[in-house]
Amino acid sequence: MLFPQLRTAVHVEPLQGEGLTNVLHLVTLADGRKAVLRRPKVARDLPKFVIPGAPEVLAHNGRGDVLVEYVEGRTLADALPVSEEVWRSIGLAFRRVHRVGLLHNDVNLHNIIVGGGKATLIDWDNPGQGNPLDELAAFEEHLYLHGTVLPQAFWSGYGSKPDPELLRAHRIAGCIGWLASEDWREWEADATLRPEQLARVRNWRRLLARWLADQFRTDYLAAEVAVLQHRERPEDRHEHSGPQHGQ
Repeated sequence: MLFPQLRTAVHVEPLQGEGLTNVLHLVTLADGRKAVLRRPKVARDLPKFVIPGAPEVLAHNGRGDVLVEYVEGRTLADALPVSEEVWRSIGLAFRRVHRVGLLHNDVNLHNIIVGGGKATLIDWDNPGQGNPLDELAAFEEHLYLHGTVLPQAFWSGYGSKPDPELLRAHRIAGCIGWLASEDWREWEADATLRPEQLARVRNWRRLLARWLADQFRTDYLAAEVAVLQHRERPEDRHEHSGPQHGQ
């Protein structure tokens, strides 16, 4: 038996979540409360942070198994499109975490539950300290994978909006890091993933590569490529044609 609470549980059933790294069960406890039993596919240490706004942890062990409060609502991935009120609540959820110097570190849309006028970040497997811009850029990236963007209402809830070009630079760096990671190889080798999950992560990789390539397709680069294809150096072209400023 994993935890004492499970001995008196009224009901335990598999939970068909969209997570890629955990096995989930929905548990109805003896007192009527609902909880989620989350068992990582690979044993890990639990984080040792007190997370503001995170679901209550009811029990945990050294392997990384955790019995955590069940949050009613829908994932943001399933709920899109959502109202401005919901976006503000999501921004506020990020603000509460970032203002104490922490990052969630896995802000995909399946880890955000919306409902009852609030948003809750779930699946706190790997929180840590870092630059909030990295997390905001990662969230933008995941929204892109779902065909949408961060609206102004999110920033209203968050309390401030960073410089767009600075956020873009963090997103480019994060995208390169993710594409170079071992995630894709591990998912391809994971025999427990459903076909639709595997198709989803393959599509993610394709979209990320396309987005990254688009960031470097500038008008200047296109012109230079065209010149080089004709085996003519830009400086030679300028010498032949003379100054262009007055034309």
